[in-house]
Amino acid sequence: MIQTTVPGRQSQVMRVSKPVAQSQPANTIRSGSVNPRPAALTSQQLLISAQRELEMARKMRMQAQRYLQDTEMKARSEAQRLLLQTRISIRKEAQELIQQTNEEIQKVLADIRVIRMTAQEELAAQKKFTDAARLRSFTLSLKKDELEPEEKKVKKPARTKQAVH
Repeated sequence: MIQTTVPGRQSQVMRVSKPVAQSQPANTIRSGSVNPRPAALTSQQLLISAQRELEMARKMRMQAQRYLQDTEMKARSEAQRLLLQTRISIRKEAQELIQQTNEEIQKVLADIRVIRMTAQEELAAQKKFTDAARLRSFTLSLKKDELEPEEKKVKKPARTKQAVH
């Protein structure tokens, strides 16, 4: 008896019986000669049995090849699906990162605008203080000029500094 299984399939057990050699009955033996008929049947049965086994082996091999092809095709399909899924998830994550970055950039730009406006307001305030200080200085100088007699108003020529060589 021979038992075989196909890999990856449910257990399939095939049982093939070998023909049992038949012993010749005593009445068929005649004076040392063997009857060729039973021996021919036995070899013919062996040939038929071997051909059946060969055909079954071929069928099993074809089934195994089909199973291999199906498995390979499924594996390729699954691999392509995983690659596609990975690409999609990477693109999605990249888009999310880009969106987050854009939001952060907008926040920084808004902060910069606030800082710029504050600086402009501070500059305007400083200009006002400077103008007020000039006006006060000018007013004080006018008052001082009114109080001083006119003879002191004569200006003396300013000394020029000579360059030392």
